[in-house]
Amino acid sequence: MHLQLKPLSISSLRILAIIGIALFSMQLSWAQNTKKTQLQNQYKQIQDEIKKIESLIATTQTEKTNSLNQLQAIDSKIRSRLNLIDNIHSQIELLKQNLIEKQNVINALEKDIERLKEDYAKMIQNTYKTKYSTNPINFLFSAESFNQAIQRFTYLRTYAKTRENQSKLIKQTIEDLNVKVQKLEEEKAEKEAFFNEEVKERSILENERSQKNQLVSKLQGDEANFKKQIDAKNKAAKDLNKQIQKIIEDEIKLATEKAKQAAIAKGEKPVAGLVLTPAEKQLSNDFINNLGKLPWPVSKGFIISKFGKHEHESLKNVFTNNNGIDIKTEAGTAVRAVFNGTVVNSFYLPATQNSVIVKHGEYFSVYSNLKNVSVKAGEKIATKQSLGLAYTQDDLTKVHLEIWKGMEKTNPELWLSK
Repeated sequence: MHLQLKPLSISSLRILAIIGIALFSMQLSWAQNTKKTQLQNQYKQIQDEIKKIESLIATTQTEKTNSLNQLQAIDSKIRSRLNLIDNIHSQIELLKQNLIEKQNVINALEKDIERLKEDYAKMIQNTYKTKYSTNPINFLFSAESFNQAIQRFTYLRTYAKTRENQSKLIKQTIEDLNVKVQKLEEEKAEKEAFFNEEVKERSILENERSQKNQLVSKLQGDEANFKKQIDAKNKAAKDLNKQIQKIIEDEIKLATEKAKQAAIAKGEKPVAGLVLTPAEKQLSNDFINNLGKLPWPVSKGFIISKFGKHEHESLKNVFTNNNGIDIKTEAGTAVRAVFNGTVVNSFYLPATQNSVIVKHGEYFSVYSNLKNVSVKAGEKIATKQSLGLAYTQDDLTKVHLEIWKGMEKTNPELWLSK
């Protein structure tokens, strides 16, 4: 009697589906982990920033501290606190998305485990029905021809391997499922912790806003004096800008004249505008390539006044105009160059104290409110080299930083590392 052998049911499509789920899960996990790492790094940076602000505020919280300076410091802390809350909220949303996607993967794996078990059970049932496994020797030697015996031998060997693979696949899928369930529980706990953290930070934010409102009320009660302070700041900025502009103009004229004389000496036609030497061009390119990466001009500090013209956040019809940024720091702090360059000049104005201008090819960095100056015109300096010490007045130590491209002012905050 000729016995027809049926193809083995190996559930190839199901196995491929499980592999696909695993690969998708791995890819999803990698993308989510990358985003999570970015948010965690940002979270730590903002926390460090808030700690620095609180530390610096604590060192200057005395009766004679200017209320306007206090308001600027609290505003900076509130901005950082809002950024921190946004970051926490983003991490919560990412965890929510992760939980949903992981639960979907777990559900799919659970269904596939059930199907694999069903297939495995059917395989065993078919085996017992045909009695292939109860007496494989009889099954092999009962073949009607040598070719049929070879087919039966191959079938038995394939069957044994398939059964082993099916068993391993079920075991591995269950293990993967258990790992994902454990990870799911961990992320649920993490989400709960972040939710509690967000509640705590919002409570702190409300206290800080309350402090700010008290200061605003105090300033509004003495609006004339407050506007007088703002006018003095704007006048100081205007006088500083005039002096910087003149020095940079003179420097550009001098460089242009040198290039013109060099061209005439070579019998060449002078080129209009600022001409940079190869070394200056390279320095300019290096400076540009460090956009968003430049070190801060102080080792510890935070921005209390941003670049540009702004209406005051708390008081209407009161505007401040800043050609750079003001950084609050500690007394006795060294003011450092943000990049390699050459000192163009230094000067003194009563309202902004000592200032130093450093040239970086076609770019210029300006440091003001220095107590003293430790470099001289023409001196080549390195990144982070000290230019002098920060000036302290009324318990406030701050440094003013400007970055110019030729005669055009740019926002220094965009240049500094985050």
